[in-house]
This record gives sequence, C-alpha cells and structure tokens, in this order.
Amino acid sequence: MNPWVRVLMAFVIAVAAAMLLKLLPPLVVLLAFACAIAAINLRLRSRIKRERATFRTEVGGLRLERGDPFGLPAYPFALFGRCERAEADNVRWGTWHALDVMRFDLTCAPSNGVEGTRFACAIAPAAHPLVSLIVESRRLGGLLAAPAPESGEVEGLDIEGWAVRCADSSLAAALIGPGMVAWLSQLREPWGFEVSGSLALAYGPPSASIEEPLERVEAFARLLEEAGQRRTVQATVPERPDPTA
Repeated sequence: MNPWVRVLMAFVIAVAAAMLLKLLPPLVVLLAFACAIAAINLRLRSRIKRERATFRTEVGGLRLERGDPFGLPAYPFALFGRCERAEADNVRWGTWHALDVMRFDLTCAPSNGVEGTRFACAIAPAAHPLVSLIVESRRLGGLLAAPAPESGEVEGLDIEGWAVRCADSSLAAALIGPGMVAWLSQLREPWGFEVSGSLALAYGPPSASIEEPLERVEAFARLLEEAGQRRTVQATVPERPDPTA
C-alpha cells in the first residue's frame, strides 16, 4: 500500500475517533482509554517475555531444546550402556569456543521408575579418532547400574582416585601424561571422561553450571591432543646414527 494512502487513512481514523469521543459520555471515554492502555501494556509485556525466552534459549551461542532431538543415548559411549534407562533432556547445542558441542542433562533411571542418577554432560569433537578410552573418578562407580565395560583397567598410572580403562594399555599410558595427571588431580568433584571415535564426552555432578561440562570436555580433549602430538613426534624422529659404527 502507498505510504501516502496509509497516512490519509490514519488521519481519517483519528478524526472519526475524535468525533466519536465527543458524542460518548465521559465515563465511557475514560473506560475505553483505560482498556486501551491495558491492552498496550499486555502486548509490551508479552513481547518482553518472548525476547527474554529467546535470550535464555540462545545463551552462550547455544540453542536450547527441552527434549532430545538428537537421540543422544544412542551415541556409542559406554556411559549410556551402563544406565538401565538413559534419558537426555535440556539439550543445548551449537558452536562454543569454535567447537561444535552439545551440553545436556542425563538421567540414568532404573526401569522400575525409581528416581535415578543425574549427570551434567557435554560432547565435543576429539582431535584424532581413538579406541575407546575411559578416565573416571572412582566415586562414580557406585552411581551407575552396570560396571565399567569389559576393557580392563590400565595399571601403573599414578592418579589417585581415578580409573583409566582402555583396550590398548600402551596407548592409554602414552596419552595420560603428566599434564593430564596434574589436571585430573585438581578436580574436586567426581567427573568422568570418554573418547569414542572422534567424539569426547564429559559427565559430572548435576549441580554443574551450563559451561562447566563444556570446559571440562574441552580441556580433556586438548590434553589428549597434545599428548597424541608428542607421541607422534617421538615415533617419527629417526634414531641418531652411531658414530662408532
């Protein structure tokens, strides 16, 4: 519609409304004015509420899904198989610190309907695909229905209060270096970490903030990447020739 036509229509409506108000009793005019103010106020409050809801769902650059549109318990992590019934909700997903991540709450609920254990979880990319690796606080063992997977615990790693499980013990020993040991030793809350293929998972107390599991999985994946790079360099450096040969 032409802008001039809109202006003309608005002017006509305003004149008609003014003439109508002169014909109505003052009480009716006052009541109509109050209703108009209330309607405008309600509309503004609804708009503010929608804007706040949008802000909450996109906080930190992550979108919020109340359910689980990704079917997260079907991901190939041992943690999900150790729950009698794994349910994910409050899934936040998107880009965080240049990583494609998912932050969610996991409930490991018994099949009989009894209230289960909850974890705050996060999934992020692992730099290099690895065989299944689990690094878990021993305090988490009694919270899950099933024991850790069949891959045996790696012996000889000096990390008090932590268990490391991997089918390749030599690889695990190379990846869990001094930097990883020092970082794990600083964690006061019980946390667990997994690598499966090209994905890393962190799970910990349900009281964790939105970003804490993301920070944990980011640090874990970074330390693994650094250890893997050192291992690769050590394996490719040629031996120095023997000068006496």
